[in-house]
Amino acid sequence: MQDYFKNVEIFTPVKKEKYIEITVPVITDMNHDFLELRIIPTESGYTICNNGKAFSDFNEPTKYYYDLFMEKDPNYHYEIKLDGNIIYKKYSEDFSTRVAINEFVKFFVYLDDFILKNELD
Repeated sequence: MQDYFKNVEIFTPVKKEKYIEITVPVITDMNHDFLELRIIPTESGYTICNNGKAFSDFNEPTKYYYDLFMEKDPNYHYEIKLDGNIIYKKYSEDFSTRVAINEFVKFFVYLDDFILKNELD
């Protein structure tokens, strides 16, 4: 089994009761803050998700922006999904946590660029 905590030490992880929290040095225009991710270990691997606050300052619900982005943006979206306000993806045990974090960062950078380019807020 991977040591998820050790794999993300570069991001100064904080071990919480049910997940590991990391702050990635990427600031999005969506909320003018660093991107905060959570790694939640599961029986068959782990899930990475955001903290659910990416669109807390926007006028529409997260689903509105997510759906527009998934429909109209040409970039690869890494099969990242939405549940309520949480953007997430489930990974298998043997999938590198560093690669998974990289996917998430790219996804949020593409999403932020899409929102800026289309003047959505």
